[in-house]
Amino acid sequence: MGPFRDVDVDEHRRTYVSSARDRLSEGGAVATARDRWASFVRTSHGDVFAEMAVDDPVDAAFVETLYVDYLLDCLLDAVEGSTGTAIANREPGTNTGATGGAFGDLHDEILPPDRGREQVLESVRERDLGRLTPDRLRDLYAEVVPHAVRLALGEFYTPRAVADLALESLPETVADATVLDPGCGSGVFLTAALERKREGWTGDSESFLDAATDSVVGIDVNPVAVKSATLSYAVALFDELEAADRESVALPVFLTDALALTRDDEIRVRGASLDASFDALVGNPPWVPWERLSERLKDRWRAEYVDRLDLQPHDGVTARLGHSNDDVSVPFAWVCVHRYLREGGAAAFVLKRDLMRGPAGAVLRRLRVGDRALDLRDVQDLSALTPFPEVGANAAVYAFAADAQASFPVPATVWTAGEDSADFGSLSALHESATATATELVPLAPDDPSTPWLRADAERAALGPCDHEIRHGLKDDANAVFGLEREALDRIEDDLVYPYLKSRHVRKWGLTGHDLRLVPQRQAGEDNEERLQREYPDAYAYLRDHREQLTDRSSSWLDHGPFYSVFGLGAYTWADYKIAWCRLGFKPDFTVVSTRTDPDLGERQAIPGDHYMFVAADDRRTAHFLCALLNSAPYQRTLRDLSSNGKASLTKSVVSELRLPDPAACPHSDRLADLSIRAHELVADAQRADGDGGPDPESPALSAIEAEIDRLVEAWLTDRAPVGSAEVTGE
Repeated sequence: MGPFRDVDVDEHRRTYVSSARDRLSEGGAVATARDRWASFVRTSHGDVFAEMAVDDPVDAAFVETLYVDYLLDCLLDAVEGSTGTAIANREPGTNTGATGGAFGDLHDEILPPDRGREQVLESVRERDLGRLTPDRLRDLYAEVVPHAVRLALGEFYTPRAVADLALESLPETVADATVLDPGCGSGVFLTAALERKREGWTGDSESFLDAATDSVVGIDVNPVAVKSATLSYAVALFDELEAADRESVALPVFLTDALALTRDDEIRVRGASLDASFDALVGNPPWVPWERLSERLKDRWRAEYVDRLDLQPHDGVTARLGHSNDDVSVPFAWVCVHRYLREGGAAAFVLKRDLMRGPAGAVLRRLRVGDRALDLRDVQDLSALTPFPEVGANAAVYAFAADAQASFPVPATVWTAGEDSADFGSLSALHESATATATELVPLAPDDPSTPWLRADAERAALGPCDHEIRHGLKDDANAVFGLEREALDRIEDDLVYPYLKSRHVRKWGLTGHDLRLVPQRQAGEDNEERLQREYPDAYAYLRDHREQLTDRSSSWLDHGPFYSVFGLGAYTWADYKIAWCRLGFKPDFTVVSTRTDPDLGERQAIPGDHYMFVAADDRRTAHFLCALLNSAPYQRTLRDLSSNGKASLTKSVVSELRLPDPAACPHSDRLADLSIRAHELVADAQRADGDGGPDPESPALSAIEAEIDRLVEAWLTDRAPVGSAEVTGE
């Protein structure tokens, strides 16, 4: 296992864990440490223990964590022994006073040195110490800690290649910059920064040791993470420590809360306070759901940062930080920018790729931290790969320049795997095992970066042949005659009256009501006057009473057929399904229209009015597939471009420029149809419950559906595999 040889690792682990459990049952220092540790976890992560499917979850997680800390302690002993240089602050909290979570003084009590520490040290392969990377420490952690414990505690470390991408996306001056990882975990970003500095170093190893420890800093609230990062830092400087002529060195990895929410410690280095202003920030902020945090910690967030840094973009939500099940990753990153990043500095964070769209990403997309503007300089899209297979979340690396106005398009790189899975062991291995495609990101609305960001190549790919005929809604030029009030239904046969859609009735994924319309023909220009007199005498008499108004209509479209003829009426009007939109102004809300239920007419075919355009479809799934395309972010952005950024109407000539194929042309058509159907159901359900308003367009359920639609459409347009997504259900 890792750097160890000639030791039965499983047996040694069982011995340590068994002894730790015995000490727990006796009370004393080990039980006190468990209680402090459990309180820390609940404060910072919420009550994660309830999610663990194991007996005695607190004790189980504690002893496994204790064992990891014990192995790290043994490896630090080995590094010190091999290099001849002691690490002055190897125990977490030495520089901050936050020593309550340190475990170092417990290990020899749990397992005497001759049965524990000394045996492990004898088994260490010294030649492997210098190659003990954070990735190998992560593997070691995964080997000794059960998956249920790791999942509950969120202990999933960043692969080295991802850290390298983050450092590479920062300016070249990082080689000479001060760098902070405010949630350093096992230290992978710290070691990547140290190697980046070493690449351009021209001085001797002694001076590099001083330069490195003066400029690359890590903070974490988890004492075991701090010890792991300290070990990674020491191994990264193994050669320099071995060559240094000094008894000890202090490594700048500190135990405290970077946000000063759970504790606010002064960090002291060599007798002075640490300069908390840095040239660059890097890291993978915690993806802890907001709802999991304790109410006390939520209150601290609100009191300290939410209003001051404008971290709450959703109106009317005062009981939570963000929207739905947001996590704290972006607020964590933004607070760190506020607290630590100097004016004009740079930052690169690993965050969820889905923050590019949907309400949960609004805080990021506004590109502001309080009164500080951010410019997004680069995005590395890893969503088609699996850098974090344990949690299944898609990820991207976002690089920002502080105190600079946002500008678009943003250079982006989309990574896709080759025949085998991508290798994240190093940046060179990632390049060999995956393909990097250069593209650009643009906001849906060009003048509003808070709107969803999409790939420019997807936008261009949304242009193409339209395989469906676009039709005009019903036009009769006599609203006073054909538009009916409900009391008129008592005076004419209602078989010729239909739900009629005006521009105020349309919304994305649904309708908000209808008017009543007399439609005396089935086809424009149809000569049915004799039949109308015979079968619908009251309706015919009504039309005849308004003959003068009807014959005075000026439109040449109405010159053919009976005096009551209408235009924009044909077999397409009576199709079972229609994808309809308002043609006047820029209102790119598309919905599937079929029948409407009216209190007097019952269920009857809905007729799009004069302000509408539509595509007729006899098949329900075809209609919903097309509606999903038209409502997706790539198509919406393309429509903006075609209509001169929303200044032109959504006419036939505009929409016909879009690529609207038959479902067989898209491998995701079935799923897109399902998602559109579900979106329409959500809107209809909300309207029945709350009236014509429908659901909040930023409702969690609807946002999840729209985000998946965007991913699938973008994947199809750019010819790549879609990101895995959760099934959308009716819950």
